[in-house]
Amino acid sequence: MKSNSEPVPLTLLSGFLGSGKTTLLNRMLSECGDQKLALLVNDVGEINVDASLVKTQLKELDDSATQMVELSNGCICCSIQGDLAEAVQELVENSGADHIVIEASGVAEPTQVLQALYAPDLFGKKVTDIAPINALVSVIDGALFIKEWKRIHSSDTSKEMIRPDDDQPVFELMVEQIECADYVLLNKKDLITEEEGVQLISIVAGLNARAQTMLVTQSETDISALLNSQAFKMEDTIGAPRWMQELEHKSDSEVPSFAPQEDVTNQSVMKPSSFEGAEVAGDSDFATKYGLNTFIYRSRIPFKAPKLSALLEKQHAGLLRVKGFAWIAERAEQVALLSIAGDVNRCDFLGDWWATRFEKGQVKKDQFPEEVLKTWEEPFGDRRQEIVFIGIGMDEAAIRTALDDCQLQSEDFA
Repeated sequence: MKSNSEPVPLTLLSGFLGSGKTTLLNRMLSECGDQKLALLVNDVGEINVDASLVKTQLKELDDSATQMVELSNGCICCSIQGDLAEAVQELVENSGADHIVIEASGVAEPTQVLQALYAPDLFGKKVTDIAPINALVSVIDGALFIKEWKRIHSSDTSKEMIRPDDDQPVFELMVEQIECADYVLLNKKDLITEEEGVQLISIVAGLNARAQTMLVTQSETDISALLNSQAFKMEDTIGAPRWMQELEHKSDSEVPSFAPQEDVTNQSVMKPSSFEGAEVAGDSDFATKYGLNTFIYRSRIPFKAPKLSALLEKQHAGLLRVKGFAWIAERAEQVALLSIAGDVNRCDFLGDWWATRFEKGQVKKDQFPEEVLKTWEEPFGDRRQEIVFIGIGMDEAAIRTALDDCQLQSEDFA
């Protein structure tokens, strides 16, 4: 039992509606052994359905010692961040729990919840000071994920994407929940074929090779190992997305190899290095078998916005994930962040390039961060295209040619 002065580890569960994360939470309650859990269940509606399901489980277990807090009618990653901090503090100080488990709403993005947990209050204190993070766990509906993957790459344009209440497309949300996870539970294994299971593992490895990935039914996993994994490492977890890993390497040839196991009947497919007793899987032919590959498109010529927009609207067979920095002629002073997940594409402008700030006299070169100096090249400065493409069987040569055609041509400089 923890005393009030000791930090209490925290595990965050993420997953779209119906993925099985409440089932996982109920398993935690019944299979946590001697540990006492404190629960925080979040839903965006006025009626917290997930909390009601957990309460039913608590009654069945007759576990009156377990303390649960409901946060309803708002998402902890945006509108009720303050409530989250207060609730966690209340659980740490008064529940006597050994472990806190947060079940985030179905539309929550793990990175945004992390921001809430790390956000300092008026006194500079953070939730993580009293509740250090044990692991980020994403529960993914494997049947839905593979269905959406097939829809995206189907020639039948009548099939519409699934959106939760006209909000963020589900496939994009699931991709983001996979990218920022220490554990990925690919649930509903019983509803997919063995071939689809192998393909799912391959896709997840392409998005986040660091995560421990498991094909499961009814969210079944080793609860004790999960609660005691201490798998979360801020820099490693946030830097786990494949596109980040690619950009950190100096050239396309210096990329880490995929390492999922081939035997999909074995639940444990990938192990983070911090997972005690783990056996790291060896190299396999997953990438070869499914054509899973990545490449980085680099250039020092700006894109023309209309051409780039038209290209992004087209369907590109096998394309899974695209993310990186872009230089757009029509807004040449600003850094563009290009993001594609499935058939959803976004282009956000983050602010001025360092070269722009330098030319305006806002900064001097001795103020440049090391990362900027590494990318600096006269006469462009840090302005560039540096975009990671991840896909299965995608046509790299065709995509590169299409991107080249989106750039300013010689006549544009006349």
